[in-house]
Amino acid sequence: MKKETSGRIKTDQSIYSGTLRIPGTSEETGVNLIVGLDDKSVGLRFSDPGFSDINFQIGSISVRNLLKYDELHFVTTDLPIKEVDLQWKTNIARADNSVAGVIIARPNKHKVVGEIGFSLVQTK
Repeated sequence: MKKETSGRIKTDQSIYSGTLRIPGTSEETGVNLIVGLDDKSVGLRFSDPGFSDINFQIGSISVRNLLKYDELHFVTTDLPIKEVDLQWKTNIARADNSVAGVIIARPNKHKVVGEIGFSLVQTK
């Protein structure tokens, strides 16, 4: 389980930016997805101060290198609601370096449900 916590970006990491809505919320927020495919590291940085102050965990990271894209799956816990796990399934296209993904709320006692798609573009 690796979460990018420092302000530094390693040279072998890519940054994808855009906006998305997280299940359990009503507003979109800006996000930077920091990905290191070689070392299977993932980081999330949010532009909304309400999200950037949340202490959450990233785990269950898996990477599959396919012919035209890389699959990156991971789980966040306690984002944005305590005891709610969200499954992030993303495809990172090699042709245009974009990310298409979906965030799926896993069954939970808070009854947060939903499956929300998003797309991001590479900025570094």
